[in-house]
Amino acid sequence: VLNPRERRIFEARRLADEPMTLEDLAAEFGVSRERVRQIEVRAFEKVQSAVKGTIARQEAALEAAH
Repeated sequence: VLNPRERRIFEARRLADEPMTLEDLAAEFGVSRERVRQIEVRAFEKVQSAVKGTIARQEAALEAAH
């Protein structure tokens, strides 16, 4: 679902025990803090959409089984 940059930012900001700052990630990728924030938001939306799609497919499969 996520490209490597989105995955790195998402994991570093949302899944790490000690999240990286926007500034640190901006320096790592050579972009602005705002750009990192935008990528993080887009990555979160992609993950959220994928999870919702998976849940919908599982619910449909359960209904079809009954």
